[in-house]
Amino acid sequence: MGKQNYRNHKIEPAKVGHGGDGARFQFTIQVPDVDRVCDELEARGVTLLNGPITRSWGRRTACLADPDGHVWEIAQVL
Repeated sequence: MGKQNYRNHKIEPAKVGHGGDGARFQFTIQVPDVDRVCDELEARGVTLLNGPITRSWGRRTACLADPDGHVWEIAQVL
């Protein structure tokens, strides 16, 4: 997707794995400006999974996956 297409794209939460599948979690890093961090990540070649998105619970978030597949969320308190 192009930059403009994924900015407001929401992904559904992943299904929870079975007990033997190992740990499943998401790392969250709070930052003062999600949009600025996303612009910097994109400039470095990182592809976002979604966002930045303003959430109804007072956060602005974006997600990316690291090379090992762990999902990271960047979150800003609004």
